[in-house]
Amino acid sequence: MSFSNKIIMGALRLVMRFSNPPEQDVDKIYAHAKAHNESRVFKVPKSGRIEYIDQKIHTDLESYHCLRIKRKGQKPSRAVLYICGGGGVYDHCRAQLFLAKKLLKWVDAEIYYPFYPPSTKHPIKEASRMIFETYKVMLDEYSHEKIGVVGLSAGGTAAMVMISWKNYYEQDIPLPALTIALSPGHVPANSAERTSLAAYRDVDPCIPVEMIEAYGQINRGGQDLEPWLIHTAHGDFRNAGQILLYFGEKESLAFGAPVYREFLKKAGADYRIHVEPGMPHCYAAVRINKTTRRTYDEIVALLNGL
Repeated sequence: MSFSNKIIMGALRLVMRFSNPPEQDVDKIYAHAKAHNESRVFKVPKSGRIEYIDQKIHTDLESYHCLRIKRKGQKPSRAVLYICGGGGVYDHCRAQLFLAKKLLKWVDAEIYYPFYPPSTKHPIKEASRMIFETYKVMLDEYSHEKIGVVGLSAGGTAAMVMISWKNYYEQDIPLPALTIALSPGHVPANSAERTSLAAYRDVDPCIPVEMIEAYGQINRGGQDLEPWLIHTAHGDFRNAGQILLYFGEKESLAFGAPVYREFLKKAGADYRIHVEPGMPHCYAAVRINKTTRRTYDEIVALLNGL
């Protein structure tokens, strides 16, 4: 592990030690997340250099916001569906918007940024539906060959669920040419996977192993959902474009990398999975040292190559 990687891991451990996260009890996490989410208010940002459009996305239950973001005066030929994280439990859409804006500096594209509902409001199926509907709206403006998806954490999970959703519901539309998932989640589906996850106990400063099962329970919302909406690595990944998954070696969600590999291989997918030594959860969401810059710039090149 490089010295700068060690600094990043040490800083994360220090931050998490003093951040006072909720206990890993499902009811306490739910109550904490619900209070947090109810305080979130959607606003269209103002900027002299960036154009924002509030695109409404409709499902059978509700209408939601999606920000379309591009540099003023820009007429891009490609688009990026940028899906933020939060475990599907916490609404971090506003908090993580700066990451999409940063990407806009490097990528010649229009970014669609969905404000999807957390599972304290609806079971995770509604968020998956909203994100798929967002993609369908994008197809009105852009060819699927010119669309890339970037998902962080639960957003990476949602990016993979998009593929399973299209196949399960037999949607007659083409999937994006490129899907990039940073630290996509997966809830263990059997005892062997729980054993693999347990090996990461005390390794990850951000996501304790107990949190993964707890978030899975909250995402269900008391409903009997299709297994691939929770055990997402067990999805049906046929008919997709190129798929790239990035994990940090020091994150608990990396336990799911071999599971994703098994099901991607089964689907005959065009995929690559990378586990970066010594790095944490969603390490490539920012450019802060040589390691993160290398992966971030690789992602940028792939998006600009659409």
